[in-house]
Amino acid sequence: MRPAGLPPCSARGGGDPVDAQGRGSRLVDVGTPIRHPLIDDVTSHVVRVDSRARVVRLSAPLADLLGRGRSRRRIVLVTGEASRLTVGARAALVGAGAAWAVHDDHGGLRDGLTGSPWADLDSAGTSAEPDVGDQAAEAGRAAVVQEAVGTAAQLSVDLTVLHRASHDTSLGGAVELLAEAVAASQPDRWGETEPLRRPWDRWVLTQHARHAAPELVRIVVEGPHLSGTVTARVTEHGIEETTALTLSVPTEGEGEVDGRDGDAVDAAVSRLAAALSDIARTSLPTFALVVARRGEPDRSVRAVTYPQPNPVLLLIGAPSVARLGIEATSIPVPRGVSVVGRPRLPALVVPLGDASTSGWEALHDTLEAVGPDRVADMVSGGPPESWHDDLDDPDSPEEARPGAP
Repeated sequence: MRPAGLPPCSARGGGDPVDAQGRGSRLVDVGTPIRHPLIDDVTSHVVRVDSRARVVRLSAPLADLLGRGRSRRRIVLVTGEASRLTVGARAALVGAGAAWAVHDDHGGLRDGLTGSPWADLDSAGTSAEPDVGDQAAEAGRAAVVQEAVGTAAQLSVDLTVLHRASHDTSLGGAVELLAEAVAASQPDRWGETEPLRRPWDRWVLTQHARHAAPELVRIVVEGPHLSGTVTARVTEHGIEETTALTLSVPTEGEGEVDGRDGDAVDAAVSRLAAALSDIARTSLPTFALVVARRGEPDRSVRAVTYPQPNPVLLLIGAPSVARLGIEATSIPVPRGVSVVGRPRLPALVVPLGDASTSGWEALHDTLEAVGPDRVADMVSGGPPESWHDDLDDPDSPEEARPGAP
């Protein structure tokens, strides 16, 4: 029974004011009739949420709070240095425009994702990018961030695929193809909150997104060698599915380049390039970027300094190739650009770097060749108007998609 005088908790959060770690939370009025049980404090700039958990997961109460929409106060998750975020928690924080503040052992406060120091908690809610004066003031007391140890080779893939709004559209196929290419594995569970309780099933996932439409749907997916999110939203062009995966690269300890498992990474990148070619042939991807990196073996994120990530592959989808008039010969990269997809709907796979070669210069040159003012169109633009009939054609790529129901 609730003690007299306490306001009711969120209908979605439910229960007594106890957070995901089982501790009590102070209820603070944030200007709405319903007070959320996770909120520990409210200032003029931020809504503070404290956690002492070693692993901060996207619990149902945290997902509920982050899903309530942005306001003039920024949600700030406050942890110690020993805490780490799951891929799902990090994606939800970034998607909600929230911040991760870390108290270090020296009494300092910093951004857990960038390492930038903050004078106090309100600094996390005033501006995402400090001005030059602020940067000069902070330079004298830069946060001390330890370097990551015991990291593992990983590939991060961000891929957007456009589906037509049809009863036979199926989501999740890209997750399976990418996971198989890198680690010869498959996802095994998914859910909107963690821990993930639903066994992997593309049909069930698609029905879940269908019933939620037109609202944006973001789910978390896990497997033996992968962690990531799948986002589906309805646009004027159809259904846009965005897959963001962190994939562990299987290594056996040989062929290392500066301790970075070079041969295994390069082999996985080669298999990913073939998988992206298949995706371009059987569906309509609009953009993809593959980055090689070092990360935690469990693919979580800690507030430490990781080695510089390295872009290795870029996919420019058929919509951008057609709409922007991009030619493979116009992209100045050392290795040849591959024309993939269907003859009528060509896409481009651009090799950028490898385990021993930085891809940043090649990525910069590619974007310059496309045109800086047209990059946003390349990333998020839909197909040309003339393609809408093609998307509804029985011979369209959607019908040839592997695993389509």
